[in-house]
Amino acid sequence: MPDLARRDVITILAVTEHARLSGVNLSGLDLQGLNFAGADLIRANLSGANLSNAYMRGACLEFANLERTVFNGANLKEVNLKGANLRGADLTKANMTDTNLYLADLQGARLDDAVGIAR
Repeated sequence: MPDLARRDVITILAVTEHARLSGVNLSGLDLQGLNFAGADLIRANLSGANLSNAYMRGACLEFANLERTVFNGANLKEVNLKGANLRGADLTKANMTDTNLYLADLQGARLDDAVGIAR
């Protein structure tokens, strides 16, 4: 799938419930505040993207590249992050209740005031 711009993502999310964005390259995009609830982002590249205050409840980001991604204040409740690369990600104040972090790489990730994560 080709690289997408913010406007493309907004269009997809507006017309598709549980958007299928598996394998897309969204690296470096400003996606703050968007609604990705239930989206399929398996193996997507969101490295360096800004997802501050995004609503991602129930999204699937298995094996996604989320290195240096900003999730400040994002709702990651019930998100599947199995095997995701979260190295250096900013999860400050994120809601991570019932989030699947099995095999996720959190090396250097910021978890300040994150909710629902066992430490």
